Amino acid sequence: MLFDRRREPAVAGGPRMLRILIVAADGGTAWRHALADGEARAGWECAGPLALAKRLGRLYGLRGEPASHAERVSAYAARLALLDDGGRSFSASRAKDPFGVAAFLVGFRDLLRAAGWDGGPLAGSPRLADLAAAERLSGPGLSPLPSGLADVYAALLAEIERASSLPEPLALQVAAPDAALDPIVRRVLTALAVRGAAVEPAAPEEPAAPESTDLGRLQRALLSSTGAAPAAPLANDGTVLVLEADSPLEAGELTAAYLATRPLADATLVAGADAGALEATLARHALPALGVTERSRRRPALQVLPLRLALAFAPRDPFRAAELLMLPVTPIPWDARRRLLDALVEQPGIGSPAWRKAVEDAAAHEAARARAERPDDPDAAREAERRLRERIETWFGGVAHDPAIGLPAPDAVQLCESVARWAEARARAGEAPDPVLQAAAHVARTLERLVAEQPPGTRFPPVQLEQLHDVAAGAGMDGGAPGEAGRAAIAHEPGAVHAPAREVVWWGFLGGDPGPSPEPWTAAERAALRSSGVSVPEPGARRGAEAAGWRRPVLAARDRLVLVRWRLDGAAPTVAHPLGDEIAARFERALASVTVTSEAALAGAARHVAPARSDRAPAPEVTPRGVFNVPPDLVSTDRLSPSSLEKLLGCPVAWVLEHAAGLRRRGMARIPSGNRLLGTFAHALLEDLLHGPERLDLATATPDDAASRAGRAFDARVAQEAAPLVARGAEVQRHRAREVVCDAARALFGLLQDGGWRVRGVEEELRGTLDGAALEGYADLVLEKDGVPAVVDLKLARAKYYREKLQDGEALQVALYAELTRTKGVLPPTGYFLIGQGELLTVDRGAFPGTRARELSGPTMQATVDGAREALRFWRAALRRGVVSSRREELREASELEAGEAAGCPAPASGPGAMDPPCKYCEYDAVCAVELREVAR
Repeated sequence: MLFDRRREPAVAGGPRMLRILIVAADGGTAWRHALADGEARAGWECAGPLALAKRLGRLYGLRGEPASHAERVSAYAARLALLDDGGRSFSASRAKDPFGVAAFLVGFRDLLRAAGWDGGPLAGSPRLADLAAAERLSGPGLSPLPSGLADVYAALLAEIERASSLPEPLALQVAAPDAALDPIVRRVLTALAVRGAAVEPAAPEEPAAPESTDLGRLQRALLSSTGAAPAAPLANDGTVLVLEADSPLEAGELTAAYLATRPLADATLVAGADAGALEATLARHALPALGVTERSRRRPALQVLPLRLALAFAPRDPFRAAELLMLPVTPIPWDARRRLLDALVEQPGIGSPAWRKAVEDAAAHEAARARAERPDDPDAAREAERRLRERIETWFGGVAHDPAIGLPAPDAVQLCESVARWAEARARAGEAPDPVLQAAAHVARTLERLVAEQPPGTRFPPVQLEQLHDVAAGAGMDGGAPGEAGRAAIAHEPGAVHAPAREVVWWGFLGGDPGPSPEPWTAAERAALRSSGVSVPEPGARRGAEAAGWRRPVLAARDRLVLVRWRLDGAAPTVAHPLGDEIAARFERALASVTVTSEAALAGAARHVAPARSDRAPAPEVTPRGVFNVPPDLVSTDRLSPSSLEKLLGCPVAWVLEHAAGLRRRGMARIPSGNRLLGTFAHALLEDLLHGPERLDLATATPDDAASRAGRAFDARVAQEAAPLVARGAEVQRHRAREVVCDAARALFGLLQDGGWRVRGVEEELRGTLDGAALEGYADLVLEKDGVPAVVDLKLARAKYYREKLQDGEALQVALYAELTRTKGVLPPTGYFLIGQGELLTVDRGAFPGTRARELSGPTMQATVDGAREALRFWRAALRRGVVSSRREELREASELEAGEAAGCPAPASGPGAMDPPCKYCEYDAVCAVELREVAR
């Protein structure tokens, strides 16, 4: 055993003895099995390198805890900035990534300090000389480099060697091989032993299981020398098991089913990759929480700072703004968030007309709320409005800096300080401090300090600021529940299993990226370091210690070893653990004979694992539903718009959910992009060109004048109203979009001049009735000539779609706009102007002369209006009887038949009432139909 449980502290009246079990890694509770069941031992503790430094620091009156990684990287970056003359070994890399280089080199520096380097001159290579120069650098305003763990041990070593005796009796038992501990740690242990500490070296590795079992054979094989022929396969006696599934979630279910039948108090669990999946599964099975959820910097409160920093650069990304507004914790009140999100959907850019209107509306709402809550305070409304405007400006305004030049350090400090103040105030607002918000405030304060420490005049490009934020945030913060009583002992890595246990379960028995070499020195550097008294490890020593750590879970198991792995990491196959390759070299068929798959366990074909299964019959098959019944008084069709009427005739289910129930999908997914973005922006530019404050005169300007004016307007407004087009990497799309807008302006201007039309209005509000229902909407473009109006609808793409709508008599929206502008009983001419093609489609012959108009054969607009009136009458009759029908293709015939029975007449067979349902673009398709897709393996 690694520790003699029978050894007790001195008897009463004797000297006090502090006993420390020294292991290779900090954290975890694998030490629990070094104590007898239920034993509580005073004066005994288990310590990794960090915990040992803290304990010895308290004994010797020194600071035993190193500074944070963020502080050290920032300070080293400042040191390298002063040292860099352009000719250093790191100069070229530092020009591209100063903080990445600082983190890399401070790691090298710490390796040397841990190997015994005292900071003196070094030779052997330019980088060693540069490391020594950075260490000796001094000057006004340059503070000492904050201590790392190796520096803490160096200070402890100096204090131990200075003292002639121990502060109190010590008994140190080492449970880690020499190669797993840094040379500076071993020197401290030697110095303690010289002054009277009882230091017991690591015991030789020995098998813990009987030789007759699979586990005993495996342990002895791993301890034997290599080169022998592979032994016979494992006998599958249950002492070694491999649990295997496709995904971490499936593996978690299999593991939880296994652990539910085992004595957890006697087990050690190695929490390897994706421990969060196992933690979630244990909770579902009502098993004790392990408290091993991974650290993450993606928790919502921790995202506020990087999103705010991203919005400090031009062009401000509307997607980042939407992310900030959609976080569960955000500085903006809910009503204002909703309005601002809607503005981003309408015009994706901060500062657009829609954004400014949203700010005004939100401020008015906030003032009204304050006025209602404090009617006796005449200044309440004004103050509430001021605070909201100031808050929106703080989080979304200010100067937008050029990313190529960078954000000035004082501005970055101010942004960090504002985020920190907000998070600190929110953290204190509840009954108990919020740890996530406290962590967010800490990251913001840390980044604020790191930025402030950089040389005067420093500017931070976006990538560099992100890197510095990652340094400040580290691995993020823990989440999930803390560990609960009754759980297994926890080891956070294989080498941390240092005490024998009845069972060892290794979760995440998978390989991965081995990372950079822990021995990065060339032969010349190694020789130079040794001549300077720096005892760097022999080549392969650290990798050998890592391989020995992999064997620890196997050797520590007395009764059973369970290895858990999965086949897929997302869509990619996982990598086998290197220890599996070693086992494969020693046994025929490796671990195949002891592997239990999730499929075999569920089928009841596994010998040693029997997950709980239910005999309950499966739920009935989910079938599509074509008709819904609702109380008639909940659905009103008294007020409609052309677009809502088109949705009603296309699918009453979708219309009821959107317009009667008020259900809408919100959020970032609806921010327009591609053709949808360009269509909205082009609409605004063309409409302003024809009817805005700076409109061109159709009588005097030329089509080329219109194209030139449209191009200038595009350049001036694109960053605010269509920001995705100015994002990095969108240069080609932006150039193409500008060409489309200019060509469309030229064509539309020429079309109007050829026909002698003048513009009566854009987005003109129209009102009227259809079959007794109030109808109102906004027409894109209303023209007039000799007192006769015309209606033109602007569309970007899908020329074939709109051509077919006109030819089939289903151009409902433009027909209804014509109905609402009807004068003297005559339906005015109408058409679709296709922005992308620069042509107008119409069925009204002779109304739009010139080469830019294309006349199609199809029903008249009057026939389309009559068809819409008939269809509206039909569906209103069905809705008045509470029948809401889906027009999805596979449900259409039966649902329309039932609707016809309710309405007392058959559904329309042609025209707008028979157009195809909009299922392809429907947001509510899951209500009427369910699609089950098999996932290919």
